[in-house]
Amino acid sequence: MKRLLFDVSTNVMFVGYSKDDILVDFSIRIATKDHAKYLVDRIDQVLRRNKIKLDDIKEIIIGYGPGSYTGLRIAVTVGKMLAYTKNITLRTVSSLYFMTSGYEGKIAALIDARRGHVFSAIYENGKVILPDEYRKLSDLSEQPEYKLARTVFIDDRNFEINPKRIIEHSEVVENIDDLIPNYLRRTEAETLHDQKSNT
Repeated sequence: MKRLLFDVSTNVMFVGYSKDDILVDFSIRIATKDHAKYLVDRIDQVLRRNKIKLDDIKEIIIGYGPGSYTGLRIAVTVGKMLAYTKNITLRTVSSLYFMTSGYEGKIAALIDARRGHVFSAIYENGKVILPDEYRKLSDLSEQPEYKLARTVFIDDRNFEINPKRIIEHSEVVENIDDLIPNYLRRTEAETLHDQKSNT
């Protein structure tokens, strides 16, 4: 089965093409806040390089969070658009899992969430030990499982992809219209709005 996989939850844009559970080709782009300009183009580049069309793709798997608000919205919007217009099965997986799926052993996957907080989870050889959550880094560092894990702060130098694990861990989106990113925290605008409403 031919699959398209992508994640844009961090400054690393990863777009991959897999056949069955083998990663055939991929493209990586390092960015700050301009993933929106390049995701569709990178998908097109990967498909063209492999002489395949979007119509040949049977499944799309996206990392749908947690991570960058903008990145997550881009991934979910593009995933939904392609799946709907081409009638392709859409699947989702944690971005933390997606970007650390290739590591062996016990891994603490972290994405910087600012102000001393991280989006984090702990995995061991593909299994979830500690689920995705928005946590204070100081609290996480006190947990026994964290102390026994290798910390991977996901960035342009720290990520490993394993398509087989991503496929196995992903879930089918039954209703594309209902899919929203897995933000795990509220936006600053929402928090400020509530604070003003309560005063």
